[in-house]
Amino acid sequence: MNDASDMSNGLAQLEAALAQDLARLNHPPTEWTPRRYDSSGHPVADVAIIGGGMCGLAAAFALRRMGIANIRQIDRRPPGLEGPWLTYARMQTLRSPKHLTGPALGFPNLTFRAWWEAKGRDWDRLDRILRPDWMAYLRWYARVTGALVENNVRLDAVTPISDVIQLALHGTDGPETLTARRVVLATGREGQASPRVPPPLDPFIGAEVRHSSDDIDFAALRGKEVVVIGLAASAFDNAATALEAGAARVTLIGRANAMPRLNKMKQTVYPGFTHGFVDLPDADKLALLDHVMQHRIAPPRASVLRISQDPNVSLVLGVEVTHATRGTTGLNLTTSKGIIRADRVILGTGFAIDLDAPAELSAVAGDILRWGDRVPQATGEWAAFPYLGTGFDLQGNDETDLSRIHCFTHTAQLSLGNLANDIPAVSEGADRLARAIAASLFVEDRAYHKQRLMEYAEPELLGDEWPGLTAWDPPSG
Repeated sequence: MNDASDMSNGLAQLEAALAQDLARLNHPPTEWTPRRYDSSGHPVADVAIIGGGMCGLAAAFALRRMGIANIRQIDRRPPGLEGPWLTYARMQTLRSPKHLTGPALGFPNLTFRAWWEAKGRDWDRLDRILRPDWMAYLRWYARVTGALVENNVRLDAVTPISDVIQLALHGTDGPETLTARRVVLATGREGQASPRVPPPLDPFIGAEVRHSSDDIDFAALRGKEVVVIGLAASAFDNAATALEAGAARVTLIGRANAMPRLNKMKQTVYPGFTHGFVDLPDADKLALLDHVMQHRIAPPRASVLRISQDPNVSLVLGVEVTHATRGTTGLNLTTSKGIIRADRVILGTGFAIDLDAPAELSAVAGDILRWGDRVPQATGEWAAFPYLGTGFDLQGNDETDLSRIHCFTHTAQLSLGNLANDIPAVSEGADRLARAIAASLFVEDRAYHKQRLMEYAEPELLGDEWPGLTAWDPPSG
């Protein structure tokens, strides 16, 4: 397969095979939840999913696999820009190895590999998945799983009211109030977090200092002296992007005295950890993840090699910016190893969990139970993580029930492990989430389901199977 028609035929054949797989597994199953309407007569969604990226798409498909189809799914970005892949993710290839099946939920014909091969490409020759290819795959995934993502719609507020959640939305047609029985926050790594900003640089956030998650005009860095702060993957990826855009010089600076070489998170990608972590005592969960973070996570080898041979880059270790002033041209950064001048600074410093950061959670943030409230050993940034239930559900204080709001984001890591953290276990996470929501809706509607059971009267026997028999229960004829 080399020409466009062959590729089109390959995808058509794959999609036909996937449709057959789904049909053989009775997908979509019959819907079983009762329809509800709010006080104004508007329909109430069973689930509102906030986010149309990988986690949001996997969650939506897993819910439909459970017979829950009364879903509204929104994303604040335009079509094709959901998630980080074509926005602030600046690596050339994914960090996850190609064999991980991602959001396929156990369907071989829904994997990236199936999509890749259907396009006539050689799987064995592929080393790592290119970032744009992954986004193209997710767009295909959304289409073939029946996702109905409403783009350019922003969530402004989440307000629990009795047994539902009221959401204030704002889309291209203006404001809208949506009522939903459950809300899934699939808003990415930055969804319930804020960028880490070294205090000396906070006054300069804007044109001179940008976080790696910002929309950065790299073309404007041509000929500039750029300082990138951090030693994580995003720092190296942004340094490389600046160099490739023509920056005169890039200086990478990090507080650590040595470059980390290990990524201990790789030793958590196996079924035992995926399914067993959630059942560990809190102290054990904290100890495992704290061990990983204490050793720091090395940037990917490819990200380091991308810049390490460039004569216009330098690496300075064991340095922290203690003061910053604006000079005649750019910033002067005071460090323990002298002053470093920068026309522009990019912060590759990651995110810190911050439940008070997202405006949409302002009405409930103060009532969210956090790890620091529950586990004395959880200190520092660990204390800020939400203490989630086993279905990704928020836990509130004694007076507030927040269990109808589910955090299917990185914030779930300390409570449930890596189920919503990245590509490796997103299918298992989506399945757990969908099962939890299905169970909770059934329990909540138990009176309705009991009544349906009591009223069920479709006969298995019609009363004519045994000639002459008149003793039928219920009576026949």
